[in-house]
Amino acid sequence: MKKKIEKSESNKTKDVLERMDAFFGKHEKVFLRLSLILAAIMSFLMFDCKVSLSGDDSDYIINAQQFIKHFTYPGSRGALYPIVISPFLIFGLNLILIKSLSAVFMIVSMWLIYKSFRAIVPYSVLMPALLLSSICPHIFFYASYTYSEPFFMIVQALFIYLITKYFRNTESSESLHLKTDWKKFVYIGLCFLAMGLTRTIGYSVMGAVILYLCILKQWKNMFYSLASGGIFYGLFAVIKKVVWPESGAAYSIINFLAKNHYNPEQGLEDLPGYINRLIVNSNGFLSDYLYRFMGFRSPNNMVPEGIPLLTIFTYILFAVCIIFIYKKNRPLLFVGLYTGTMLFVSFILLQTIWLQDRFIMIYYTLILMFFFGGFYYIIKKIKSLSFLYPLILIAILIGTGIHFKVKVEKNLPVLQQNLLGNDLYGLTPDWENFVKMSRWTNEHLDKNAVIASRKPSISYIYTGREFFGIYTVPSEPLPDAVKQIDDNADKFNYIAIDITKGFFRGFENNIRYFFITRLNGNFTIDGNPIKAALFLRIDKSEDMQAVTNILNDNNVLYTLDYKTFLKQYIDDKSAQYQVIDPDVLLKTITDNDVKYMILPKIRLYTAENTGYYINTLHQYVNFINAKYPDSFRNIHTIGKEETCDLYEFFGTEASVTEK
Repeated sequence: MKKKIEKSESNKTKDVLERMDAFFGKHEKVFLRLSLILAAIMSFLMFDCKVSLSGDDSDYIINAQQFIKHFTYPGSRGALYPIVISPFLIFGLNLILIKSLSAVFMIVSMWLIYKSFRAIVPYSVLMPALLLSSICPHIFFYASYTYSEPFFMIVQALFIYLITKYFRNTESSESLHLKTDWKKFVYIGLCFLAMGLTRTIGYSVMGAVILYLCILKQWKNMFYSLASGGIFYGLFAVIKKVVWPESGAAYSIINFLAKNHYNPEQGLEDLPGYINRLIVNSNGFLSDYLYRFMGFRSPNNMVPEGIPLLTIFTYILFAVCIIFIYKKNRPLLFVGLYTGTMLFVSFILLQTIWLQDRFIMIYYTLILMFFFGGFYYIIKKIKSLSFLYPLILIAILIGTGIHFKVKVEKNLPVLQQNLLGNDLYGLTPDWENFVKMSRWTNEHLDKNAVIASRKPSISYIYTGREFFGIYTVPSEPLPDAVKQIDDNADKFNYIAIDITKGFFRGFENNIRYFFITRLNGNFTIDGNPIKAALFLRIDKSEDMQAVTNILNDNNVLYTLDYKTFLKQYIDDKSAQYQVIDPDVLLKTITDNDVKYMILPKIRLYTAENTGYYINTLHQYVNFINAKYPDSFRNIHTIGKEETCDLYEFFGTEASVTEK
């Protein structure tokens, strides 16, 4: 009886957090196993047997195949991930096996996070963060995708494990001794290189390490860590140069600093541009995706909808948590510095068109742990708020559970059909027709014929056949076009005509450039707004009066004052247009021996058929056919809605009659 009374009095003296710590600490193994088991179950329930529609995961698989078969360095994207999965492709492509590796990476990363912070972070902070992460459907959506993010999570967790293990004596400014602890810095340097080789943003981790060790005043540790990372980066650069001299870099930093990542020729971003990136990305990633993960925003938003006030609140909350954690728990401080550094660099470098939740989901468990830790120490300071902590955990649990129900109910019928053999079930008609056409070409066309595809990696995954990739319509640099026109002004007359009505019959051989307005371009001919213009080149020996009579008879809007016409494009600083040279497009086709082109009507907005579709290859066919009629002909169509067409190239002299 006396022991029971003492135990009851002891419990009364403990606050809510202490009781939660005692509970989670006592049952930590149970909660760890539960988290890992739930993560495995979630990985299965959210499993997608198909490759993603972006084509990125298909590219990783192809890069891995090229590495294991031909020892080709996977330089187009983060190289380490394809290298790691390449042994699993020795005996052929087993898509389910390769995709399942992502789930393994994510589950192991959770175990490593537990190992990193066990006994050095309050159990009521660590265990709920793991448990809530393990049932988040937005995270485990990627557990079956062959993106680099799941593998990055395991490398990231390993790096954090090393930091928390080697720099655990955080109350002292005394550094490790290089003579006895050099291996530790070797491991840190190798892990730093691994993070950067997996995802370019991974190199930013050294910024967090420098900040952390500066705060601890461990100057030698900072110097040794930085030196180790630099040495291994340099050694790898030399090895790569010797072994794979033609590989190049996955991405140049110039691409990230440019206004247009895919067209650096447009120039580097300016300060207002970087500020805009920071604002737009902060709104999208923080006030939408982060709170969506926690169950506080709609799970079905296709496009992130930022809430500026919520973004500001999140930044303030982050700063408050840093202040309260600063002297209380240095490992949690490192988590805050790490996630803050990685997100800040991401928000600056990422183009605003890349607002995808996968860029933030890799930090979700760490973000949860950091904020929970902040709440924990705030409440420790302000006892009257102790009731809030369990309420916050319960609210996130309920919100996550609701999202879990919505996402799993949506995915299960698709998963069931895929496992029963209907591997295209779940695709929208535009993508289904595209894959079917890729398969049709593989079955019916000459095995040596070159076939162009907007998504060659996806075509390859579903057929095993190589396709030629055409991703963009090349735009002629305006200065080059202007110079070419000026240099030939003594030989030719130039006419700019509005081609909204599509009229240029009889002038095919005179076509020089197409001027296509993009976004909100504001261009005119004689004060009349136009969306697309055609630049004709007429030999000065021809009768210009006869030409203009034909244009007038057909009510075509045109101007002979080509310099005034061009000046509005020269003066436009927003580059809201493209200058298309059909002969450049034709050269791409002929130089690469392209015989066929797959023209799918891939939706511009994936969730809905708005009638707008990605028309890259359609432009190739239309622009070339405009100048060289009957060069392409539609020989096969699949689908009744959102059709996919197959065009055959007959050459510029072809004259084909319709069947």
